[in-house]
Amino acid sequence: MTEPVETSELPESSLQSATAHLVELAASKQLVLLGDQVGISQHVRFVADSLPQLYSAGVTNLAWEFTHDRSQERLDDLVSAESWNESRCTDLFVDLLGIGFTYREYADVLKAAWSLNRSLDADADPFRVIGLGLPTHIEDPELLDGRSATELELRNWWMGGHYRDIAAFHMANTLTNEVLRRGQRAVVLLSAERTTTGLIQWVDGFPTVSVGNLLHRWMGEGVARVVFHGAVADSGAIERVESLVAAAPEHPEELGISLHLSTLGNVAVNEVVGSIDGTETSLRLRDIADSYIWLGNIETWAPCQLIEGVITDDNFPELEARYRALDPRPEPWTAVELEEIRRDGQLKLSDSWPRLPVAEEPSEKRGRFRRRRS
Repeated sequence: MTEPVETSELPESSLQSATAHLVELAASKQLVLLGDQVGISQHVRFVADSLPQLYSAGVTNLAWEFTHDRSQERLDDLVSAESWNESRCTDLFVDLLGIGFTYREYADVLKAAWSLNRSLDADADPFRVIGLGLPTHIEDPELLDGRSATELELRNWWMGGHYRDIAAFHMANTLTNEVLRRGQRAVVLLSAERTTTGLIQWVDGFPTVSVGNLLHRWMGEGVARVVFHGAVADSGAIERVESLVAAAPEHPEELGISLHLSTLGNVAVNEVVGSIDGTETSLRLRDIADSYIWLGNIETWAPCQLIEGVITDDNFPELEARYRALDPRPEPWTAVELEEIRRDGQLKLSDSWPRLPVAEEPSEKRGRFRRRRS
């Protein structure tokens, strides 16, 4: 099997700013799936900053997995209200995962949507943020009817492949009802593995089903996949992309680019296992995504910051019950312990991010047998 051929530089004509490229693509597709690692501050802030340009191009929705669909009415009210309500914003993330996902940058996306709506004429279509999250027995003890997730042995069932497949169909159904049947456009921000379109990824020896796979099968060219730099967790590909960008004559600080028109598309992907159209083949970036957004090398990434003051006297009983469903113990968890767990989770955000390959140490034998100079 031959490796894809790469050249050494990026063609000048294919480079655009990241925002311009995303907006141009989103204006030509009904859905753009934007795949990322979770919790990268620069990437989430980029999404927030892009909302006004997206709206001007006719994109009236941002869909994401970071709020539940059951909270949609509250979310619509929040971003269309006359004044901003920080507490109600925080409540949406508490509803998602209790103390597990309360990050400032994601809240700022909602505030950016609210600010955009406040700038519109009274008769203009509002900009919406659509929640694709699916409540599970693990995350919400009310669904357990008083029993613990451990007792019912639901943890592995929901957090394994079954949940992944159920979530894919749930997200596709929500996007169909909230966007496609209304004849609207949306950018859809998701974890990278959920956004695969033509690529069927294999995990633990079995093919997976993503929301992107379902939508691509139905919509074809009407849906596109865009990945942030580093979203495809292949250390060799990441290193090669960073080398190509560094060699570009423009020395871009950020860029958006079509993978089908650029050298980046030829970068080999060796750490992703999957098939295209049912055939296993050597993969390149252009095989698994349509476009690429680069906002800096992965060493510049910063983790999202926590929202302060999340745990209150009013919500503590609910937060404690939800966390105890995940980690049962005889005595209740305290507010101090939950806050420590929340802060520890923020510190570990980057643990799941990809790393560049570690350079090998020079061999000692090479020096040992080197010919001496006379």
